[in-house]
Amino acid sequence: MMKSATAVKAKIKNKAGGDSDKSQIMLRIYLMERLLERVSLSQYRDNFVLKGGLLVSSMVGVDMRSTMDVDTTVKSLPLNKRSAQKILEEIIAVKLEDGVAFRITKVQDIMEGHEYEGIRFMIECTMDKLKQTIKVDISTGDEITPRAVAYKLPLIIEDRSINLWAYNLETLLAEKLETIMVRAEANTRMRDFYDIHVLLEQDVVTIDRGTMKSAFYATCKRRESTEQIVTIDDVINKIADDEVMKQQWKNYQKTNYYVGALEWEDVIESTRTLKIMVE
Repeated sequence: MMKSATAVKAKIKNKAGGDSDKSQIMLRIYLMERLLERVSLSQYRDNFVLKGGLLVSSMVGVDMRSTMDVDTTVKSLPLNKRSAQKILEEIIAVKLEDGVAFRITKVQDIMEGHEYEGIRFMIECTMDKLKQTIKVDISTGDEITPRAVAYKLPLIIEDRSINLWAYNLETLLAEKLETIMVRAEANTRMRDFYDIHVLLEQDVVTIDRGTMKSAFYATCKRRESTEQIVTIDDVINKIADDEVMKQQWKNYQKTNYYVGALEWEDVIESTRTLKIMVE
């Protein structure tokens, strides 16, 4: 376990091949890992379930996906600002010989449409003279079908992993497909289209079609969007030809190195493939 920012930066710079943008992303992920290791060693280990961009990144690799925050859902715990902050303060107080200290700087409610509500924390991370802020979102009430899975999160610059609970792949994909269906042409979340594509392309975890369908329907029921399932073909056809969304994809492509030459038509085709899995 590294104890100095200098050593961490050197290891990251070497692994990033001198790419400064990639180095910054890897450093942010490293700090997120420091927080998650504390979660794994805390009394709340079994209450937190990892989801979102960091989970996707760990599945496909940082070359294929980066993230700016930690997304989790909690189970068997009451969730309000006061209780969530108390729990997080206990977690960041867990002692580790990694030279990293954390401080909560802001707490706010998350209100992001129908998908989920929860608590958002801004956390200042300090290591020697290095300071960065990471965002941690904690939600509750998510429908995980059939259940959360034991997950070994591989560390970005160390040859070991952290034991956590995480979304299963089918629930991860189900939530993204449901969001695409409901938001339709108003969707600005290009990462959902990208994630569906790269997750369908990866060969580490097999997607079970029966579980995929069950997870999608359970997600729709939880989010009260079951009646919109009949519109999903029309929605995908409309967004495939939508000029505004095509431009949003080009913008996403320009600002995220890992997208490369992947075209809008490619991610739409993957979305159609996933839709077939839930029929």
